[in-house]
Amino acid sequence: MAHTLEDSNLAVQTCEVCIIGAGVSGLNALFAAAQYLQPTDKVVLIDRNEEAGGMWTQVYDFCRLHQPHPSFTVGNMNWNWSKPREYLATAHEVKAHLQSCYETLRHSVDVEQLFGHTVTECEEIPARKGAIARVTVHPNGSEGERRIIEARRVIKAYGYDVPQPEPITFESSRIVSTTPQLLGASADLDDRAPIYVVGGGKTGMDTCLAVLDRLPKRPLKLINGTGSVFAERGKFFPRGARRWWDGHMVTRVFRDQAMLFDGTNEDEAFYHFRRNYTVGLAGAQQQFFFGILSEEERRDIANGVDEIFNEYLVDVVDTADGPEMVFRSGERRSVEPGSVFINCTGHLMRHQHADEPYLSEHGAILTITPRSMVHFLSSAAAYFLTHLMFLEKLRDLPLYAFDGETMAAKNNHVYHTSLISLTFMNMVTMMQVLPFAIVNGCGLDFDRLYPLPRRALVLIDIKLRGQRYVSQCRKALDRVSQRFGVRCGRLPTQTGSRSERVGVVDRNKAEAKLQPLSLARQ
Repeated sequence: MAHTLEDSNLAVQTCEVCIIGAGVSGLNALFAAAQYLQPTDKVVLIDRNEEAGGMWTQVYDFCRLHQPHPSFTVGNMNWNWSKPREYLATAHEVKAHLQSCYETLRHSVDVEQLFGHTVTECEEIPARKGAIARVTVHPNGSEGERRIIEARRVIKAYGYDVPQPEPITFESSRIVSTTPQLLGASADLDDRAPIYVVGGGKTGMDTCLAVLDRLPKRPLKLINGTGSVFAERGKFFPRGARRWWDGHMVTRVFRDQAMLFDGTNEDEAFYHFRRNYTVGLAGAQQQFFFGILSEEERRDIANGVDEIFNEYLVDVVDTADGPEMVFRSGERRSVEPGSVFINCTGHLMRHQHADEPYLSEHGAILTITPRSMVHFLSSAAAYFLTHLMFLEKLRDLPLYAFDGETMAAKNNHVYHTSLISLTFMNMVTMMQVLPFAIVNGCGLDFDRLYPLPRRALVLIDIKLRGQRYVSQCRKALDRVSQRFGVRCGRLPTQTGSRSERVGVVDRNKAEAKLQPLSLARQ
């Protein structure tokens, strides 16, 4: 993109790395980058929020982690407490942990934080000594105060870019519309009018549990759409000594699902996953977005909800007989005046991101968004891709990138099954070239909650059969791309001959280049 004369008069700030986004993805990118930088190297960290933590700075107060807290972190940084592994940290605790991690990281390199700033441009500029990236940024609400940053590497760590929900706009003026964040302020605790939770995903489940706990006298009703299923927490994260023999390790489940999926049988793969690993409320149970729920939580919600509508809500209108809900099917149901509708509709894939590859043409910009996914966790993608970028292995590594944002809008079953295959295949591929210390040191790995002998068996299996697994996944994902016209494959700038040789690497050379920085807090 060409710059104007006015742009050329702006002062240009230079740095080694510029990271856009200070949520869990951006902080994991910072953690990985810090392993290769000197303490005096300049890193510019930009975020539109006023503090680090991403969505956790504004999430509803009753939100808790889905999974045991040790596996939600930055790099390999430990939580600064001794709570049981299975403890589900609160939103306040997650925010505090992420900000504590950031405070540790910012002293490992020379970090300049530009919080409360918005990025308007980010472009790659080829040069004789290697491409650089140029970022234009300004304080929120002050577009005239622009500044230019030029960096050897830019990491656009947007992740899922979860937006703040807004109350749904209804035609009726006789009901209350609110969000989980505003529930306490919008709902009169003494009013006994019903509460309608709109949306059956994880936010909807959290909100149902909060209403049952905080407002037990109010009728609770759930508008559930086609219904969601959730990975059953007890099956994936057994407690105590049961970890030695019980529970489904995520890598094994992803392997089995990937081997079942051939690129055309997404319904079969989905129903196999639903039958063996999930819980859900009554209904068709056709959606899955990698949420986690326990059987106890499911039972409490099922017993506490007065009515479930397996419909999609279109509007609430006023009639001569009072407010009425209008569903997509055409059905209508009367509503008591004063009823509270809480917007818990899906928060993922709500932004339309630019269609760009995870690595720019000349390798100076790494982008982590749902339009170019390499892992179902954006935090893990940031961790591993940043390591690969600094090890200069990212361009030629034959990873597959998936336009999950487009696929989720087309077919949820294909999105879910393809993303599992993609994640498993890419992890096997990355394990072939990354030093073991990097792979083993990723605290985001759910399987780290299991004893080492069980994890070792998984690694041995991948070592022995990895190439066969990768071949199966590639065939399935290629079929998905052909069937739906959705981008799912290697970077367009990769060349087959050089990329195919990446599996044979000099691990000693990679280990020598890596300069570990011990940031694990005990």
